[in-house]
Amino acid sequence: MIRTTVLFAAAITLPATQADAQQTPTPFGAVVEVSRVLTEVRVVDFKGNPVLGLMPSDFEVRVGGRPAEVRSVLWVPSTSEAAALYPTPATDEARPSAVRTAPEGRTIIVVFQVDFGLHISRTVGIVRMTPRAAEFVRSLGPNDRIAFLTYGSHLRLHSDFTTDHEALAEMITTQEILKAKSSPPQPAPPLLGDHLDPEAAKNAADLSYALELLGRTLGSFPGTKSLIFFGYGLGRMTAGAKITVGDGYERAMEALTSSRTSVFSLDITNADAHSLALGLRTVSDDTGGFYVKTHLFPDNAMERLTRVISSYYELEIIPPPDIGDSFTINVKVDRPRVEVFTRQYYPSDY
Repeated sequence: MIRTTVLFAAAITLPATQADAQQTPTPFGAVVEVSRVLTEVRVVDFKGNPVLGLMPSDFEVRVGGRPAEVRSVLWVPSTSEAAALYPTPATDEARPSAVRTAPEGRTIIVVFQVDFGLHISRTVGIVRMTPRAAEFVRSLGPNDRIAFLTYGSHLRLHSDFTTDHEALAEMITTQEILKAKSSPPQPAPPLLGDHLDPEAAKNAADLSYALELLGRTLGSFPGTKSLIFFGYGLGRMTAGAKITVGDGYERAMEALTSSRTSVFSLDITNADAHSLALGLRTVSDDTGGFYVKTHLFPDNAMERLTRVISSYYELEIIPPPDIGDSFTINVKVDRPRVEVFTRQYYPSDY
């Protein structure tokens, strides 16, 4: 396996995505093919609350470093609380952008990373975050479907997609994460287990491959997905205190993007800083999620997660012509004190 020294950046150049193409007739009878990219963008304030009422003109998008047109914007609430932020009818002229009025049911995957060496700085983090993960599950909406897995030396499915949030919350304990002895709650089809290759999950000895496997599996399900990763690191320490990953990282990004999956990394390590955090931060940046430490203010981290995944904007982007086979996408919003979470990487079959 080729191994690469990791010098992660906020945006990386990888295979491109042109999600769709429209044929536009010209006045002279010729046909011009117009490519477009549909992507989700989360825009929040410094507390993680959604920023509302954005129009296409509020977004500055660059594709391959060149300006791109934002043709349309749709704000999509994912919770009833977010939907209630727009109490007026959809036809009200006060709304500057298109708004979906009803919350969509979310697809959420919770994964705990387990260190079977029981390193104290990581095990303490699991003990700290399991009750908070359980409370997060209890807070979900009735139409949200959630699955629960762990990753150690392999990928283990503890509970398939379910809407029985109370039963799953009772299941998410330190004992279950380390020993896997509980019975799962009633599943809610379509099921992850119908598409997840058990042999491949058993042989997923590398986290990049496990993420790739999850991405490929989630590609069988429609809509956006949020992967909530309670982990301590992505990559490996090598000589010279460098962090390396295998070539599977790019394949993982391709699979996660194709399945419209954003990774939200909640670092469970009981430390102010550590080298393996770089990988967690980068996989979140590249997929449109975020990275946050949990050892000092775990409740704040969970509250931020809840707010950020409560809504998103769907952007229709017209990239510049002759962009080539690979490019980066960068999105900025013309508002003060906001954070923008958007996917950096788009595979050719997106």
